[in-house]
Amino acid sequence: MRIEMNKISGLFFLLAVLPVYLGAQVQFVSRAEVPSEWDDHDYLVLPTREGTIAFRAKAKKGFSVEQRLQYFFTDRDLRGSQVYEVPVEDYFDLIGFDLDDEYLYTLFQKGESYSNEKIVYEVDLRNHQVREVKLDNILEMELQEFLIMDKKAILMGVMDYRPAIQLLDTETGSVLTVQGVYANEVSILQLRKDPELKVFDVLVSKRDRYKKRSLSIMTFDLEGNKLREVKVEPENRPDLEIVEGILTPMDDYSQVLIGPYGQRKRDPNMGVYFSRINEFGEYENKFLTLADFQHFYNYLPEKQKARRERKLARNIEKERDLVLPNTLVTREIVAGKNYFLVYNDYYLTSSGRFSPRDMMYSSDFYRYAPLSMRNRVVPGGYPWYYPGTDVMSNNEYKFMAAQFLLLDGEGKLLWDNSLSLKDVTTTSPGKFGEVSFDGSNLYYLYLEDEKLQLSYLHNGEIELKNETIDLALINEDERIKDTQGESLSLSWWYSNYFLLSGKQRVRYLDESGKEEIREVFFMTKVRADASLMHEDVQEQ
Repeated sequence: MRIEMNKISGLFFLLAVLPVYLGAQVQFVSRAEVPSEWDDHDYLVLPTREGTIAFRAKAKKGFSVEQRLQYFFTDRDLRGSQVYEVPVEDYFDLIGFDLDDEYLYTLFQKGESYSNEKIVYEVDLRNHQVREVKLDNILEMELQEFLIMDKKAILMGVMDYRPAIQLLDTETGSVLTVQGVYANEVSILQLRKDPELKVFDVLVSKRDRYKKRSLSIMTFDLEGNKLREVKVEPENRPDLEIVEGILTPMDDYSQVLIGPYGQRKRDPNMGVYFSRINEFGEYENKFLTLADFQHFYNYLPEKQKARRERKLARNIEKERDLVLPNTLVTREIVAGKNYFLVYNDYYLTSSGRFSPRDMMYSSDFYRYAPLSMRNRVVPGGYPWYYPGTDVMSNNEYKFMAAQFLLLDGEGKLLWDNSLSLKDVTTTSPGKFGEVSFDGSNLYYLYLEDEKLQLSYLHNGEIELKNETIDLALINEDERIKDTQGESLSLSWWYSNYFLLSGKQRVRYLDESGKEEIREVFFMTKVRADASLMHEDVQEQ
């Protein structure tokens, strides 16, 4: 079934007059705006080869049940297209999305019940033709991830407290259930597609009848055939267990798995392991502890840092077990030529129910957010929520530090450092900040109270810590009247550029000089660059 494409005649605003410098090392380069009412859903923004695509579901008019899928494109300078509209079924909600080559796929579900109807809309971004695919004969599961590869939909969810994966052929409608995933005491940590090899990896945590935990990497083709399974355990160390991890893309048929590990049945956080897995499924683990992290306590004030380091030195001298008292979670791995930058969050949770040891993983690689847009989840379920997490609960997470490790290709630690996150408390356990790293320069950016916070490391040394940057417009004749804090989203884009988006009310003067206010969804291209500090000095 093909649906004719309607187009919106509304204006697309683009403000890219002059770059605005904010702070010593940040530049607001360009900005795009589209009209948006305050109560509308936010646009979800995904990177493309040329720039971005933004999309959302919106009622046709007011409180009408008739709704549309709206989308538009920008290039990397945020020069934008018009806004396009696709009619979608009434009473259906957007619950999943992905990009595959030149196609945008959106998954809609009628109501909240897992058994309700589901429809996929395939939008050809070259000619704006739309194909509707109804999902029949799929399992009644709580969806946690939706990926598309080569016109095959990968549906991953939970049914009866067990994980399940199904493959849907969007052209024929056939469905098959992937074998070897649905089992007791199993949790999926990461689902990663590899379009070049036409395979997908499933990283799972398993616990056997003796309550011993291990990780397994299962690789499947698009016909559901298991090509390999690698069970990763702390060999020759029965006292340890690997808690979770992040799997890197394949490089010459080898992969790397990195994450936290701990003592079995005791302390879940002792450090970070590194496993390089070759094409035959063989691997070797390396374990890093607090004794290896020379700068782990750099996030603390000087006196407190000195006390912790003295205590650590005594424990090392007395050969005591070195344990991290709080939760260390690996959030991201930046794989370069012969190096791996590892970004960990270190935080304290108010409820043990959500600790990694209790099978509620803090790593957010399998939430409704492919293509690095994982920080879409905000408190209150706006617009997404963490499957399996009670959004009405009162759990809080106090973020203490962002830790960075640079490892060489064999897992040797080159440098480490930690940045203070100022004990910011949130109700979301998700990834705290965004990272840009080129091998020498590391920029770490996050949102706090509708402001940006920037830190900068050069070759592992902290040059700038938590510099506060106010949000601003590029057109200096206009002013921000309001910013909808819960709509703000920050993501790394490419190179040393980040993308900030959300909803604002902007005050401006019309042609007659009368003050007007417009409500918009905006995207701002943010550049982080140490050289900007030197430029400012030269101008002065």
